[in-house]
Amino acid sequence: MTTLPSKMKGWVVTSNGEPKKALTLKTDHPVPKSPTTGSDILIKILYAAINPVDLHFMNVLPSWLPIRYHPTPAFDFSGEIVAVGPSVKNSRPELKVGDKVCGAMAAKQVTFGKGALVEYVTVPAEMVSLVPRETSGGISLAQAAGLAGIAGQTASFMAEQGRVEKGWKVVVIGASGGVGSLLVQILKSKGAVVYAICSEGNKTLVEGLGIDEVIPYDTHTPVEKYLEEKFKDQQLDLIFDCAGNEVIYTNSPKYLKQGGRFLTIVGGRSQGIVPFILYKMRPVILGGTPRPFELLALMPGGALARKAVEYANEGAIKEAPVDSEYAMEDAVKAYEKLAGKHAKGKIVIKVGA
Repeated sequence: MTTLPSKMKGWVVTSNGEPKKALTLKTDHPVPKSPTTGSDILIKILYAAINPVDLHFMNVLPSWLPIRYHPTPAFDFSGEIVAVGPSVKNSRPELKVGDKVCGAMAAKQVTFGKGALVEYVTVPAEMVSLVPRETSGGISLAQAAGLAGIAGQTASFMAEQGRVEKGWKVVVIGASGGVGSLLVQILKSKGAVVYAICSEGNKTLVEGLGIDEVIPYDTHTPVEKYLEEKFKDQQLDLIFDCAGNEVIYTNSPKYLKQGGRFLTIVGGRSQGIVPFILYKMRPVILGGTPRPFELLALMPGGALARKAVEYANEGAIKEAPVDSEYAMEDAVKAYEKLAGKHAKGKIVIKVGA
């Protein structure tokens, strides 16, 4: 049996605001106890991948609430199982001490301050996946944190909701980000013709993911005009928005088929309320856009984590781009990089060895 330390390192949100103000590294966190009942597992965190929602929680959720005592940030992780509850042998018999796993913390856990940016966490066994097989393109443990975390789960969910058919022409906005870089690969595996929108600086990265054409938005300005010229005769079947470009939606009748859909995961500062009213509820007669607008919301879960890993094992996802890796002590720098909104793939933090 693994001997656990009594204390561990972890980042704590001690006040609300930007990362430099909000985060404090603590070295005296109590290590969670090994589960003695139920189907929880205790994981030694090796890598955490960070997401924009972490920044939102730092700014919005008061750190002083009793339910968020010493709140730790971050959803995504990869790590090693060090203990399992007695019911795991029935609910998830494939999971054993010593296995490497990946996934995302449940939304309730992070809301209540139990995030992944610590050395040990307890999670329900249902929430995790075994890491991808070594024969599936060599996805590393650092990459696995993003693959099975929010980004990979969101990409899998978007592909599922898109119901893409072979030969469909689709556009992915924000194709170089954590979600977009995985989504374009899944769509290609389903036989879609994929056009990826990103910056000129990220063009080489996205071309390497096997898509059909990269459309740099800073070369083709305004990009919606380029889409109109390119697709006015043979219009698109779907547009996936991973970056929050409402102008492409409002102009979409010029290049998106009648009945073609616009799927987005970006709700903006209003958390989706304003786009929902403007683009989902407003009728065409009052200025609405005559194309379906779908704002997708995701709750992290084990099934989607395992689906993302399945895509990797099947060869649909060959790359899980990592923009940069930071040491545990440099988590503030990692979040500052994330806040700059120019990451190429995921930003990860090495938590343990």
